[in-house]
Amino acid sequence: MFGVIVPVIAVIGALRLARPGSPWSRRFYRGRPRARAKAVLRAYRHDLRWSAPRRAVQDWIGGKPDPDPPRPLERG
Repeated sequence: MFGVIVPVIAVIGALRLARPGSPWSRRFYRGRPRARAKAVLRAYRHDLRWSAPRRAVQDWIGGKPDPDPPRPLERG
């Protein structure tokens, strides 16, 4: 909510909650393995929760990929 009023706070918050491999994470979690583990767990839970809805939106916008074509029968 504060980010709407003061955009600098939104930018700092977005950087602070960035992905585990981000420059923020590498710089500030370098000597803090517990914080790094929490960031990895947070990213995993986020990906687990939002991967299916994200894929549905991508399929809706770009079209669902065709299933693999059937392979020809081998004779012999």
